[in-house]
Amino acid sequence: MRREVLNDPAITAAELKKNHPALLGNVSVRTIQHRLQISLKLPTRRAAKKPLLTEAMKKKRLSFCKRYQQWTPEQWKKVMFSDESTFRLVRMASTTVRRPSDVSRYHPKYTVKTVKHPDSVMVWGGFSGNKGRGGLYFLPKNVTMKGANYIEVLRDHLLVPYAIHECEVFIQDSAPAHRSKVVQKFLTDNNIPVLDWPGNSPDLNPIENAWNEMKKAIAKKRPTNINELKQALTKLWVEMDLSYFTKLATSMPKRIGMVIQYKGNMTKY
Repeated sequence: MRREVLNDPAITAAELKKNHPALLGNVSVRTIQHRLQISLKLPTRRAAKKPLLTEAMKKKRLSFCKRYQQWTPEQWKKVMFSDESTFRLVRMASTTVRRPSDVSRYHPKYTVKTVKHPDSVMVWGGFSGNKGRGGLYFLPKNVTMKGANYIEVLRDHLLVPYAIHECEVFIQDSAPAHRSKVVQKFLTDNNIPVLDWPGNSPDLNPIENAWNEMKKAIAKKRPTNINELKQALTKLWVEMDLSYFTKLATSMPKRIGMVIQYKGNMTKY
């Protein structure tokens, strides 16, 4: 039974019972669950959510990491990392409450309030390990990012920080707008080399960690409108210490080593 669960971690106790009628036919699902958890030390855990990677994507990730595995932390400090992220105004609170047994679960006090399409803002940001945070820009709402729009973002929020931070290379993901010819020409004309970043690789971009920290902080602050959300995000970004960004940038050798170790598969980051 242990081997079967290790081969298929998502299999349920009910499925195990069905697959082995002679062995488990008279055993309750609850007993099987208990044995899995206690005797076989295979408790139920919530699976981590990671982007789907095709074999081609894994190959590109592995190739990228092998190409840059000799880079030192000092070299990574001279990289300007960038990315977009979405921050939502309403986050679902805890889905469990302590409710008296004689009170309806639909009593307003004991329900979780949700909205179908919560208001949100999308930001673009960048940082380096040399000087810390760069610009944080709130992208216009309901505007599809195209090459021309993206050039405006880079012109207003990348060029000056890139120079001040004494960066030598720029990192962006492989979104269509980022790969457009007009954007490539703009970066070339401004002498900004771009690393050949593999697609679907948020675990390799340390700015994702900064976004996650900000999302945790926003969840605690619970802003009530978009202006409050923007103000809170700006404050969080400004207050992030240089040492934090340096730590993120210099984590690149470890991230790269893990991708190589996992043969191109997604890592814990």
